[in-house]
Amino acid sequence: MGKPFIPWQRIGADVALEVDSFGRFVYSDVVVTVQRQCGKTTLDLGTSVQNALMGPGRRAWYTAQSGQHATDKWREMVEDDWAASAIAPLAKKPRLSNGSESLKFYNGSTFRPHPPTVDSLHSKQVDRASIDEAWAFSQTDGQALVQAIAGAAGSRSMVTGQRPQVWIESTEGTVDSTFLNAVLERARAGDPTVCLIDYGIGPDVDPTDLDAVARAHPGYGYLFDMQTLVDNLQRLGPGEFARAYGNRRTGATERTIPLEAWKRAAWTDDTKPDGPIAFGAAVGVDNVDATIVAAVRVAGDIIVTVVPNGHAPGSDWVLPRLQQLCDEFDASAAIDRVGPSGALFDAAERAKLNLVPLQTSAVTAAASNVLAWVTAEPSPKFRYRPHAALDNAAELATRRWIGDGAWTWGRRASVGSISALEAATLAAWAVDHLPEKIGMQLF
Repeated sequence: MGKPFIPWQRIGADVALEVDSFGRFVYSDVVVTVQRQCGKTTLDLGTSVQNALMGPGRRAWYTAQSGQHATDKWREMVEDDWAASAIAPLAKKPRLSNGSESLKFYNGSTFRPHPPTVDSLHSKQVDRASIDEAWAFSQTDGQALVQAIAGAAGSRSMVTGQRPQVWIESTEGTVDSTFLNAVLERARAGDPTVCLIDYGIGPDVDPTDLDAVARAHPGYGYLFDMQTLVDNLQRLGPGEFARAYGNRRTGATERTIPLEAWKRAAWTDDTKPDGPIAFGAAVGVDNVDATIVAAVRVAGDIIVTVVPNGHAPGSDWVLPRLQQLCDEFDASAAIDRVGPSGALFDAAERAKLNLVPLQTSAVTAAASNVLAWVTAEPSPKFRYRPHAALDNAAELATRRWIGDGAWTWGRRASVGSISALEAATLAAWAVDHLPEKIGMQLF
């Protein structure tokens, strides 16, 4: 495929794909737990394609913490790495339509994403299944998914003569990552039926000792350098850095936005909502990324969506895109003048965009509104179109208290960028506080 494995990937593939004297895989379960920026995705794609090419009509599957995450990562693998590879002619043009994504090889085998639900593989066949970002699953959900995969793979060894494999892959999570923690405890106890590929710093290693972190990271020197560790320690803080770049489990985390409420607020209706529209824009801490979100008021609900090409690293792209959207829809936008978005606000004001006025009291009220609307009973009043950046931000977001009981989203207190949630919050406020449009007047 034109991307030679670095040493840890080669060793991992050699062990995980070991065969017995009959040519059958020794391991039915493969557990891979490594740090960020190790090249786990490259290993996953390479071994999935290898499985699909082992014989006709084989079925390889990929999933992650949500259907949207699974589809986004699968598209990244197929559109970026596979499409540019020397063996791309072995497959037909990838099918990218929502819900029917598939890479079909000329031998009849397929490689597809699927949502992490127990019924997503119902009546399907499985020769290889990858469960990525396993830290995000509860014990109940993760185990149910594994059992569903096992059921779909049950008869395949008799059909193909090869043992199906389930790969469970993840960076360490928290003590709340009950599914992954149980999987790792079983594997680390020496279960001979499980292949374990496990890298990370020990419990006594200081995560600010970057030389020690580098020595334990199998991607260091191949995929990134010391400056990357320096930058991410500053950006993430020692606790989250130890998890992300040391692959060390952290303590419990309590979501500000309850997971079940957030899932319930997802808007999957394909129809285009019709109503007043406004945009919100926000820049992540240290300019790591930025997001533009549109909000539409439809009766009692606000529906938000990350606009096309509305989430990307850096922030230089934001003002031109925001100008284009405001002109196209004759709409207003909201940007916080305080914090990482301050420079963007200043540039937008000088560019004479229609900006919704925002005082500190408005910013705190906007955050409180979103939390109240998401958790409203019997149904949420804040709805969002699923997007990986929004899901990540909702998971990471914490409160930052201001004054006597008021609060807003804590950019520095959260263990990653929450620009998507901040932009959605501002857009939701803006659509309810649009400036009055005054028609032509004659004096």
